[in-house]
Amino acid sequence: MARTRFLLSTTLLLLLFQYCCVYIPILITGSVAAQTNISTDQSALLALKSHITIDPQNILTTNWSTSDSDICNWVGVTCGARHLRVTTLNLSYMGLTGTIPSHLGNLSFLVQLEFRNNSFGGTLPPELSNLRRLKLISFEFNDFEGTIPSWFGLLSKLQTFNLYGNQFSGSIPNAIFNLSALQVLNLRSNQLSGTIPREIERLTVLQEILLGNNNFKGSIAREIGNLTMLKRIYLDFNMFEEIPNLIGSKDGMEWLYVQANAVTAPIPLAVFNMSSLTILALNGNNLSGSFPDNICQHLPSIQVLNLAHNQFDGPLPHKLWQCKELLSLVLAYNNFSGSIPRSIGNLTQLARLGFGNNTLTGTIPYEVGNLQSLQYLSLDFNNLNGPIPSTIFNMSKMMVLSLVGNQLSGSLPADIGLGIPNMQSIYLALNKLNGVIPNFNSNGSKLIHLSMSDNSFSGFIPNKLCALTNLGVLSLYRNNLTVDTSTPEVNILSCFGNLRNLRVFILGRNPLNTHLPISSWNISRSLQQLTLDHCNLKGSIPIEIGNFSSLISLNLVSNQLSGLIPTSIGRLGSLQGLYLVDNIFPMNFVN
Repeated sequence: MARTRFLLSTTLLLLLFQYCCVYIPILITGSVAAQTNISTDQSALLALKSHITIDPQNILTTNWSTSDSDICNWVGVTCGARHLRVTTLNLSYMGLTGTIPSHLGNLSFLVQLEFRNNSFGGTLPPELSNLRRLKLISFEFNDFEGTIPSWFGLLSKLQTFNLYGNQFSGSIPNAIFNLSALQVLNLRSNQLSGTIPREIERLTVLQEILLGNNNFKGSIAREIGNLTMLKRIYLDFNMFEEIPNLIGSKDGMEWLYVQANAVTAPIPLAVFNMSSLTILALNGNNLSGSFPDNICQHLPSIQVLNLAHNQFDGPLPHKLWQCKELLSLVLAYNNFSGSIPRSIGNLTQLARLGFGNNTLTGTIPYEVGNLQSLQYLSLDFNNLNGPIPSTIFNMSKMMVLSLVGNQLSGSLPADIGLGIPNMQSIYLALNKLNGVIPNFNSNGSKLIHLSMSDNSFSGFIPNKLCALTNLGVLSLYRNNLTVDTSTPEVNILSCFGNLRNLRVFILGRNPLNTHLPISSWNISRSLQQLTLDHCNLKGSIPIEIGNFSSLISLNLVSNQLSGLIPTSIGRLGSLQGLYLVDNIFPMNFVN
C-alpha cells in the first residue's frame, strides 16, 4: 500500500513538473509555434528578396544567398550582439522595385527599418504591426499608396516615423497620436488631406512635425502650441488659412515653415517674439501689412527670413542690421517701397539677399559691397537708379547677380571678372547701362549665363567673351554693338563657335553689319536658339546650318541676307520656329 502511495505521489510530481516546465511557458508566450529564431529571420528576408522585381545593382541578388547562412553578414542587415537576431534592415538608395511581404512582420527583434529612395510600391501589410520593438521606420521616397494604416499606432516604441515622398492619401489616423515616444513625424509630399487633428497634443515629446506638400486645409491646430518639446514645424505647400497665436508663444522653436499656403490673416505678433527661432519661412501666402521695425530685437537668433510672394508694404525695416546672424534675407515679390537702407552693409554673414519685384527706389547702397559672404544678390524689377556700385564687382564669393528691370545707368568696370572669380550668372537686362562691354578675363570662366540685353552698350563685341568656355546663355539683344571690320579676313563672331556649351545665342537688334560666320562653328550639338534679327547681316545662309541638330528656334528676320535658303534646314528635326522674313531672298528661294 505504501509502495502504491509512493508511485502515485511520484507520478503526480512528474505531472506537476511537466505542467510547470512546459505548459506554463506556453501560457505566457502564447504557443510553441510563436517562438522565433535566426532561421525565422532568414525566411523573412528571403521572402522579401522574392518580392523584389528590379535590383539594378544586383545587390540582393549576389549578397543575399542561401549558401551563406550567416544572414548577419548580408548587405543592409545588422544583428544584435546579445540575441544574434536582425535588429536593423537598411536597403536605402539601392534602386529596388518591389513590394513588402507579410513575412517581414516576423523580424520580431527589428529596431530600425529603412527603405529610403527606392521604388517599393503597393500597400503596407498589417503584419508589420508585430514589430513592437521598432524605434525608427523610414520609407522616404518610394511609391507606397493607400491610406496610412492605423495599426502604426500599435508600435509604442516608435520614435521616428517617416513616410516622406510617397502616394499616401486620406487623413492622418488618430491612432498615430497614441505613439507617446514619437519625436519625428514626417509625412511630407504625399496626398494627405483634411485637417491636423487636435489629438496631436498627445505627442508630448514630439520635436519635429513635417506635413508639407499635401492637401491639408483650415486653421493650423492651435494645440501644436502645447507641444513643449517641439523645435521644427514644416507645414509648407498646403492650404492652411491661419497661423494660431499659440504657435507664436512656443519657447524653444527653431524652424517655422508655413510657406506656399493660403494664409491671409495677419502674422501673430507673438511669432516675432520667438527668441530661439533661426528659420522663419512664410513666403507664398497672402500676408499683408508691414512688420515690426525692431524685428531683429525680438528674433536675435534668426538666420533665414523669407517673406517673399506676399502683399507686405511700407518701407524695409531700418533696423535689419541688428540681425547679426542672418544668412538669408528674401523679401521679393511684395510691395515694399522706399530706399534700401545703408545699414544693410552691416549684415556681414549674409549669403543670400533678395529684394526683387518690389517698388524700391533710390540707388543701390555702396555698402552692399561690404557683404563679402554674399553669394546671391537679386534686386531685379524695382525702380532703382544710378550706377551699379563698383564694390559689387569685388565680392569674391558672388555666384548670381540679378539687377534686371531697373533704371540703372553708367558703365561697368573694364575688367569685370577680376574680383568675381566664382560668378556663374549675371543678369543686367532692361536697364540704361552704357559704355563698352567689359572684358571677361579667365577669372570669369565659370560664367554660365550672361544677359545684358535692352541697354545702351556700344562699341565692338569683345573677343574675350569667347574665353567663357562654360557659357550656356549669351544675350546682348537690343544694344548698339558692332563687329570690328578692320581685319576683314577675321570675323569676331567666328570665335563663338568654340563655345561647346552654348545653348542660347541672342545678338538681335545690334548693327553688326557682317556675314553669318556659322560655317566654322563647332557648337552644332548644343545650340538651341539663335537670334540675329535686325543685325544688317549680309551674304547667304551657309549650308552648314543643317548641322545644328538641336536647334529649336532660328530668327534671322529683317537683315540683308540673299541667295537661296539651303535645303539643309529641312534636316533640323527639332526646329519649332523659323523666322526669315524681311530679307532679299529671290522668288525661288529654296536651294
